[in-house]
Amino acid sequence: MANNKEMDPMSHEKVSVDGIYADEDGHEVTLKRGDDFPADLVLGATTWELKGFSLQEGEIDHQGKDNTPTRGHVDRGDK
Repeated sequence: MANNKEMDPMSHEKVSVDGIYADEDGHEVTLKRGDDFPADLVLGATTWELKGFSLQEGEIDHQGKDNTPTRGHVDRGDK
């Protein structure tokens, strides 16, 4: 048995960390802080486990691609 005494959040509790969560049946959903954890259509109230953090604009996505805009020459009209 693991030494982690923390319990996973349950349906209808508030999300405290933006991220990708999976329920007991493996269904994944992206939730933002302040959202309520949803109930599963089949299971009803269920526990949710954080699987990964949500990306903010400009960060590297899960496939390793950089989402930041290309930094090229910008014409500022200075002539």
